Amino acid sequence: MTLSITYVLTGTGWASCTIETVDTKVTLTASYLSDALGSLVVSGIAVLSGFDTCSFGFDEEPGEYRWVITAVPHMIQIHVLEFAELWGWRPNSQGKLLLTFKCARLVFAKAVHAAALAVLEQHGIDGYEEQWVHAKFPERQVALLGALIADWENA
Repeated sequence: MTLSITYVLTGTGWASCTIETVDTKVTLTASYLSDALGSLVVSGIAVLSGFDTCSFGFDEEPGEYRWVITAVPHMIQIHVLEFAELWGWRPNSQGKLLLTFKCARLVFAKAVHAAALAVLEQHGIDGYEEQWVHAKFPERQVALLGALIADWENA
């Protein structure tokens, strides 16, 4: 399966994230209310570390885009849900399904890693912090994800 994730800082405290599979393309937005890139990178680490489930949100004003990642035989399944309210603490079943797909754990992790490295290349650590304001670039997490990818590829 082909998977592409593009994460772009669009202004102070704002970002867009485009997820593209073979047959689907969805663009999400995120605000400074969450560490969206950091959460995305940590999800890649969780996936390669063998977690069975992982969930995180891109906080919006006023809504939320929630990623729900679940292990299925030999793969992971990813659902991206949309919620109208950020702090509604709604169950996943009440979200609007925007995207669902299955892929290998390594495919997801590599797409996340590539997205984070592209942000780093474009902005640098200091530039990212100036743009995102409330969270630092997830430098250590990106390095760990890169090391895990290398381990998986060499296994």
